[in-house]
Amino acid sequence: MAEKKKGKKIKKQKETVDEYQLRRNLREQAKMTKSTDQETAMPTQVVEPQYSEDIRIGGIEGGATHSILIILDGKGAKLTEIKGPHTNHWVIGKDETAARLSAMIERGKQMLDIPENVPLDCVALTLSGCEEETINRQIVETLLEKYPQSAKDYVISSDTLGSLRTGLESGGIVLIAGTGSNALLMNPDGKIHSCGGWGHIMGDEGGAYWIAYRACKYVFDDIDGFIEAPESISYVWPAMKSYFNVTDRRSILPYVYANFDKSIIAGFAKEIAIGCERGDPLCLKIFEEAGQLLAKHINAVSKKAHNDLKLAHGGLKVICVGSVWKSWKFMKNGFMNEIHNRNVVDELSLLHLTTSSALGACYLAAEKINCSFIKPYDSNVETFFHYKRDHYPETQKTEHSIELKNYMSDYNSAQVHGNEEST
Repeated sequence: MAEKKKGKKIKKQKETVDEYQLRRNLREQAKMTKSTDQETAMPTQVVEPQYSEDIRIGGIEGGATHSILIILDGKGAKLTEIKGPHTNHWVIGKDETAARLSAMIERGKQMLDIPENVPLDCVALTLSGCEEETINRQIVETLLEKYPQSAKDYVISSDTLGSLRTGLESGGIVLIAGTGSNALLMNPDGKIHSCGGWGHIMGDEGGAYWIAYRACKYVFDDIDGFIEAPESISYVWPAMKSYFNVTDRRSILPYVYANFDKSIIAGFAKEIAIGCERGDPLCLKIFEEAGQLLAKHINAVSKKAHNDLKLAHGGLKVICVGSVWKSWKFMKNGFMNEIHNRNVVDELSLLHLTTSSALGACYLAAEKINCSFIKPYDSNVETFFHYKRDHYPETQKTEHSIELKNYMSDYNSAQVHGNEEST
């Protein structure tokens, strides 16, 4: 029996050696095959693409506050940049939107001495509020019908896509926090998923309008005794009276209703940012809440991101667009705690554009007419923050953690801080 066991053991060892030898043989065969292929391969002639100096491509970034037009030539060289008014069709209507877009294009043509009757070859429109295909098509039809001299053809999409295409070639996320807020994910296969972008009534959480509204609501509720603000309103209430040039809350109502202008209200967010610089606890609280809400956008769309985006060097790339990101240091704790605690993203890099997203719109226009040129994606962005779950400081997992309060749960404890309005 011992000899049989010994024989079996020897046989098993022999099979193991043969397996390793087989692998070595396969590797050698692969090397020989590769070497033979390289020797027999015919050299290929690289054909340089030809560009037309006469091609003129336009791209418009249309925000809720202002718009920017960039015009490139067929080699991708920037020829001019024009700034214009906001072009959100939900606010001014599609006819006025088309008129403003055409006016910007015509000004750009004048700067380049392009005759009025010579249209640009193609213009891409990446505009705030352009998420609905039917309305997008109507805007393009209006432009082609009423302003045929402006451009031969158009591409139209949301402002988030323009920002994405400015800085990322193979896909990623854009998170806009300007007057409003919106997140868009584009996977390498071209499929798009979004979160937010529903406007100031149904969304815009974390944007400048929301920050201003949040501050005003804290003041109104606190003075009413309806819900006590989480911190003293001793800075925010005087700042409100100064910004809106009022002495009492009723005088603010025309700004909110009869003479409503979202951009004017959103402008009050700057005063809240100033309060953060001065260390006001309520202002710091509001921006921390804004950071948490913006992170929720990332968590929502990242669930649908392809693994190759998540596993790329630096993790999931997020292009951050909008003036609210200038106050990142005040949003950072709320943002990163939300990302870390939800455990949806293991690694991400936050980037900001070093150029206007109108450039990404130009890239879209160039693709529409099959005009290829080298796009300097890496130089169009800079990384300003990198998060990796394994490296997240332990102290931040518990400190500075915030949860948005449910107004309805605070009824019984509501009281006034003593900052009564003057009449």
